[in-house]
Amino acid sequence: MISIVIDPSLKYPCSHDLFSPDRRFPEYGFDHISGSENLIYRAVRECFAQAGLDKAHYDTPAWNPLGPFVKPGDRVFVLCNFVFHRHPKESAEDFKAKCIHGSVLRALVDYLLLAAGRAGRVHFGNAPMQFCHWDSVLRETGAETVRDFYQKREARVGAQDLRLFAARSTGLGRVNEVDRRPESGGIEVDLGADSLLTDLDRAPGTRYRVMNYSGRWTSALHSQGSHRYAISRQVLESDVVVNLSKLKTHEKVGITCALKGCVGAVAQKATLPHHRFGPPEVGGDEYPSDRTGLMRWISAFHGRVWDVPPDRPGGNFLRVVDRWVRSFEALWAPVTEGGWWGNDTAWRMVLDLARILRHAAPSGKMNRFPPRRHLSFIDGVTGGEGDGPLYPKAVQSGVLIFGDNSVSSDYAAARLMGFDPDRIPMIREAQTLKTFPLTDESLAGEQFICNREIYSAPDLKNLSPRRYEAPPGWKDRL
Repeated sequence: MISIVIDPSLKYPCSHDLFSPDRRFPEYGFDHISGSENLIYRAVRECFAQAGLDKAHYDTPAWNPLGPFVKPGDRVFVLCNFVFHRHPKESAEDFKAKCIHGSVLRALVDYLLLAAGRAGRVHFGNAPMQFCHWDSVLRETGAETVRDFYQKREARVGAQDLRLFAARSTGLGRVNEVDRRPESGGIEVDLGADSLLTDLDRAPGTRYRVMNYSGRWTSALHSQGSHRYAISRQVLESDVVVNLSKLKTHEKVGITCALKGCVGAVAQKATLPHHRFGPPEVGGDEYPSDRTGLMRWISAFHGRVWDVPPDRPGGNFLRVVDRWVRSFEALWAPVTEGGWWGNDTAWRMVLDLARILRHAAPSGKMNRFPPRRHLSFIDGVTGGEGDGPLYPKAVQSGVLIFGDNSVSSDYAAARLMGFDPDRIPMIREAQTLKTFPLTDESLAGEQFICNREIYSAPDLKNLSPRRYEAPPGWKDRL
């Protein structure tokens, strides 16, 4: 079941009214009402209503739309897309295209609390990039306002930075602050031969990489039939996980949305293979080709630099040189760091993580039957096109998508962006998984409800408000 609202008039409200609804809906449980118009709250409510959730009680004080998914006393974690704080030269609109907005979060959490009850608990957050300023991204998205609203009313809601390693750096690349958190905050999950990366292990010289982390560490975690990920304990100990993601492009996997949002649950980013070292001719998928060998040298140098711990003497000099060299590379190399359609690693990693969030027990053991419920909500009021996920350009789409299945949600998202989902390996292959599957039925039988009308999967392409510009490395592929 996928519920879609498309309304070009939707705009994010300011935080001064705490993102509260502008009318007292019968089921609303708090004291504060907004003095200005809040179309976002109404649209989130409409997503639930048009899906027919708790239809018998709609528009009464007893209405509990998320009751079928969230039970009284449940622990709920909302994985928010807080990828990075606002860049100095980034416009306010482009930042809204990059991170979820607090007004969508506030409405969603209100209904989650309604279902979880007084004994329940709702936390929100994720593990953003290691250099993200957590306090800044909470303030800039409006999530700080949401957190403070609930704290003042003694509701069991909190914001959580899931990273086990965070750092601060200067514009030159020098690391000036390192924050290592207790490893007990993560749970290791080893997919072993069930990992989708297993097919790549047979290639000679396979070297998994994630930029700005030790390649030796990443390759050690993903080799010899072992594929280990460090997942946030708080996420795996939750009864319900909700992916609150953005409708935007992604250089490595095509689009961000619900499936890619699962990466936010990874407590230690070094466990994430983003690509394999080098071009295809040497068994890699970091970039399409390298006739001169210079790109391979630059990438190898970067790897050696990050094999040196950030707080070790001498490491900062190397990092400043590395930043300068990579800036030079960007002037003539259109595709680097696995940011293209030929990346055959990242989509496998994403689906590994989506399967873990659906099937892994708090112990880290994978279960045939999912131990928790998994929902998705995609914020596309302002979407992001082009150079996502870090530098997208804003698209005013007026789209909200709620679903009980991440694969179907991403299928709908791709269609509404004007893309062919079958050209996005992450979405195409997610429908075929037999071991620890992500969906229990084919998209052929899925119902997509948009603005109170029912559509089949193929019909969604006719609803696209606007065709998004693809990431640079995916031109003419989507």
